[in-house]
Amino acid sequence: MLKINNIQIQLIEKAKKYINKNSKKNINVHNSGCFYFCIWAPSPGFAILKLWKNGFKNIFNTIAIFFKDIISVSNLYNYCLINKLEKNKKYSKIIVSWGLKNNFLPEGSYNDRYFKINSRTTRETLWFLIYVDKFLPEKIDKNILILKKSKSKFKYNFFYLFKNIINKIISSKFSLKKIFHKISWSCEFSNIVFNNLKNFITSDVTTIIMPYECQPFQNKIFKMSKKISSKIKTIGYVHSFPMGLPINYICRDGSPEKLILNGSDQYYCFKNYLNWPSDKLQILPSIKFLKSSENMSGYIYLPPFLNSNDVIIKLLKKLLCSNEKLYIPNLKVKNHPVTGNSKKHLQIVKEINDMLSNNKNSFLKENYGKKLSIFIGATSAPIEALERGIKVIHICDDPVFQKYSSELWPSIRIKKINDNIYEYKLLQKGNLINLGDSSQIFENEYFN
Repeated sequence: MLKINNIQIQLIEKAKKYINKNSKKNINVHNSGCFYFCIWAPSPGFAILKLWKNGFKNIFNTIAIFFKDIISVSNLYNYCLINKLEKNKKYSKIIVSWGLKNNFLPEGSYNDRYFKINSRTTRETLWFLIYVDKFLPEKIDKNILILKKSKSKFKYNFFYLFKNIINKIISSKFSLKKIFHKISWSCEFSNIVFNNLKNFITSDVTTIIMPYECQPFQNKIFKMSKKISSKIKTIGYVHSFPMGLPINYICRDGSPEKLILNGSDQYYCFKNYLNWPSDKLQILPSIKFLKSSENMSGYIYLPPFLNSNDVIIKLLKKLLCSNEKLYIPNLKVKNHPVTGNSKKHLQIVKEINDMLSNNKNSFLKENYGKKLSIFIGATSAPIEALERGIKVIHICDDPVFQKYSSELWPSIRIKKINDNIYEYKLLQKGNLINLGDSSQIFENEYFN
């Protein structure tokens, strides 16, 4: 049986060939959901990876994911800009990010949680925010544009879906392959975002930057911006450390001309495995992860997406009950910040707390003391914890998609506890994430 590390590399190579092959056929590899190889949530790219990994025994699940993706297009019918900019104001730079109400200050300015800066500190800059909150701030500064889904009685609009399908069939000139790649949630959302932004991308704009995850809408903005003006500099910032299988970051049509990374291991992986030319990559200290931060030890961290609560509980119980003599440190469950209302997450929080309460006299074969945290599922949080001197245990319900390996990340050493549970150690601090000292580096280094 192939090692997990080898399977990961094989999947990356297969994905690169798949992107390259379709790019030569003028398929929209920049914004089709089939080429966004997200490994943490069900999407067309995720379904394709599962099919490559598991074979045709996964075919029915693949079909279900594609069907749901097409239906979800009907949920995109009511996005719009909810405010206007200051009249006759010219902007030389654009920052594209995500917005929440609690990111806004009472006077109307916006604190970006990725770049760790306030919207009023960036001169001649337009902030374009994709809003992911139900409630709007009371005041919004004049250099901030908000794209938001408006309220509606109906969650789905099937007339919108039908019209979208007809338009895509016509624009694809009845090419079945092109139709297949254009009729997807990712493709439609990327069109919505760009169509609301394009009127503000003028000849005065010199730079567009965004926290980058290689999402289809981001590639669409970068690709079309260069068509509007080849002089526009496109910059992406890998704001969080990539997942164990960073396959979503493969360089392709629509990728930024400059990609900012925060460590030598990231540079190594992106250059050697993800097709990024060295002249497009730049290593700078992180502005999201600063040297001063809250304590990360003593927690069980949950990811934003959960595959199976039952599997996770079983694996966690196996870990916690592996020895009857040692005492469990005061571990606390830490839910992911964006899943506070998720019934699935709230349920697993309760189950884990019950388990901790019932197994107070057992833990692992080694006494880790206080400097320990356990991480579950598809998450990059273990890497930040390693850089902060925390002992890390990673529970993977799908190791091929979630586990970190020394082949891709040379500064990590892995100890296998069992087929789904791994302990990580860091060889050299700063190679994974060069923790920053100040967010002031943004204007001096990131934005130039």
